[in-house]
Parts: sequence; C-alpha cells; structure tokens
Amino acid sequence: MNSNIANNKIIPYEMVLKSIRSTGELVERILPNGELDALRIGSKYIGNAVRDAVEKAKEGWPIIGHHFAFQREYLYCFDCVPVCVEGTSYLLSALLPDGIERYYDLMANWGHPFHTCSSQKGVMGMTLDNLFQFDAIITPTAPCDNTYASYPFFESKNIPLILPDLPFLHEEKSYKYYAEQIKLSLERLGEIIGQKPDYERMRNHIKYENETYKVQMELLELRKATPCPVENLFNAISAGIAVFASGTQDKLKFYQEYLEIAKKRYKRKQSYGIDEKIRSIWPYMLIFFDLSLCEFLDRELGMTILFDIFNYNFSEPVDVSSDLDSLFYDMARRGMNMPMMKESTDFYYSFIENCVNMAKDYSADCYVFTSHVGCKQFGSVPQILREALREECGIPMLMIDLDVGDKRFTSMKIIKDKLSIFAKTLL
Repeated sequence: MNSNIANNKIIPYEMVLKSIRSTGELVERILPNGELDALRIGSKYIGNAVRDAVEKAKEGWPIIGHHFAFQREYLYCFDCVPVCVEGTSYLLSALLPDGIERYYDLMANWGHPFHTCSSQKGVMGMTLDNLFQFDAIITPTAPCDNTYASYPFFESKNIPLILPDLPFLHEEKSYKYYAEQIKLSLERLGEIIGQKPDYERMRNHIKYENETYKVQMELLELRKATPCPVENLFNAISAGIAVFASGTQDKLKFYQEYLEIAKKRYKRKQSYGIDEKIRSIWPYMLIFFDLSLCEFLDRELGMTILFDIFNYNFSEPVDVSSDLDSLFYDMARRGMNMPMMKESTDFYYSFIENCVNMAKDYSADCYVFTSHVGCKQFGSVPQILREALREECGIPMLMIDLDVGDKRFTSMKIIKDKLSIFAKTLL
C-alpha cells in the first residue's frame, strides 16, 4: 500500500466521487434536457458534498461516522468530516457495477450474521478492509435492534462508539430526555476529537434545513397533482442528498432547482416518461442496488412512485432563535420524527393511519411494500397495512421480500416481473 492510500482515511468517498463524476458527465453529454433531471442535479450537489469531505479529510480533519438517524447538521458544531454509514453503503451499491457485495461477504466471513441490515454491513466491511479509518462513530439506539446490534463491530477496530439513548414513546418527557442525550453525546464526541462544540455554528447549519423544509413541503403538495410532476428517480436522489449534504446550501439548492422543474411539468399537466397509468406509494424503502427500476416503472409501466419513506415524513423545523435547552428539545423532537425513526420507534397505529390518509390525499391506486430482510422490527406490519388499505381505501398492496442493497437476495428480474404482473391487475 503506497503512502497516499495509507494516509487516505475515506477511500470509499474517493470511489463515490469518481463514480458520481462519471455519472454526471454521462447525463450531461448524452441525454437531452428533460431526461433524468433529478440525477443531473443530484450528481452535481452530491459531488460537491463528497469533494468537500475528501479535501477536508486530506487536511487532517477527524472522520466521524454516523447513523442517518443522527442528523448530519448537528455534527457541524465541529471541524470534522461526517460520514453517513448507511448512505455510503447504499450509494455505492447503486453506483458500482457489482455493488458492494464483496464487503457484505467480508462481514459474513468475519462472522457477522447474513440477515442483518446491508446498510451497515457495507461500511463495516470497508472498515474491516481498512478503507475507512474513523476517529469516532455516533449512532442513537434506534431505529431498530438490528442496527443497534451491528454498530458495536466498530469497537473491534478500536473506534470509539458514542450511543445517545433514544426512547420509545413519543412524548414530551421523551423529547426532553433525548435532547439531553444529544447534548451529552456531542460533548463526549468533542472530548474524543479534542474540540469544543460550537453550537452557534450548528444553528446556522440547521437554518439551511429549515429553509429546505419549506421547499420539501411545496414539492409534496405538487405530487397531489395528476399526473405527478416528479419522476421516480427523484426519491432515490433526494435520499442521497439528505445523507451527504444535509445542513448545507447544496441540499437547499438541489430542492430549489428541482422544484422549478416540477412546477413547469405541473403547469403543462405533464408526467415524466410515458403517461401516468398507476399512482403508487412505497411506504418503506426504494430498491438501491439498481436504480434503473425507477426508469422502468416510469417508462415501461407508467407507474409513478409518489414517494417512499424518505420522501414523505418530515418533522417540523427547529426553532433556532431559542436558548440552548429549547434548541436541543426541538432537535430531539425532529430527530425522533425523522423518516424511519418515527415508524420504527413508535407503535404501528400512527404508521397505518398515516398510510391510509396519504392514499386518500394523493389519490393512490396501490401501495408497494419492500420488506427488507434487515428490518425485522417491521415484519408484522405489511399484512396489517394491506388489510387497512383494502378496507379503508379499496386499494391493493404488493409486498416484495428482498434486501434493498444486495441483488443476490431477490434479483431485479424477479422484482420487475412481480411489479409487471401486479400492474396488469390494476389496469
């Protein structure tokens, strides 16, 4: 191993940067305007965020791994490079020709159970292979036991692990408790990396998220239109933007630029791809190992994905004008109500109620539930949701058992066949 590689603490980010740059160039050079707009804009801003991280890592800034449930913008109280474990795993599974199966297998050979979540296993395998060299990792004790049981692996590599405790109930006392946990965790992280938290700087990064929230709400409202003016691929790209660029101008600009595109389609009553025939909601995750599925649905089946779990559930903005105690309370409330956190740390009643209401509000024709092998906390929910949608809305739900980050569990051919047959029953 040469000295440049030995001193590179985030080699997978170099892989992301190279892949996202190539993707952006292909889109710009080959496709006409109006095609893959979400990818065109997203590759630019994800690329900006990753490039910035690589440069700061080379300057010696500490590398802080974090679960997506611990908001990236909170870590900007330090001079550090935040690396989202789950986001890195799944973006590389989408960008690389063979995904990151090699790193899943490394963890399996190491002794980690195959049925745990691939969103952690990818970066765990990369760390085992010394491609990541974290200075510390921070993750809440949620959204699931499967996640929480995987993170202690990093301690085997002598990486300090900080675990803010996240309560189950969504009540005022819970938000107060988790607010204290966030603050204590940031202070502990500061001790490890030798920095004092700058909470005023953190406020400024949270302001970007508050501004982005307004644009997200406007986009959600546009999706009620028939046809939906937002392409399916947007859902996947926006998830990438969230984990690589939250708390920055890049995320805000991405949403602002895409909103203008969606508005133009809305005014023309124009859908993306072929004419919209089926309006679907995916209440859980998209399939990350092959994002071409989004184009297949848009162009072959005329099936719109109105949104998935990372694109419909947004908590209220954080009040950045208040004192520190109130600030952290709002941060805790927002964190506990982020996508997947809300659904996985609360009883399922609210999730079922939200899904029924969304089906009505967005004129959905069906639901598609991706039952991810790693999400055992959700194993009993699909059947209850299917019955509720049938009884309350009169619409069906397709369930697909898979691993959203590993194509070897359920192949894309099987997934497309299931969706094609399901679509025929709706037309």
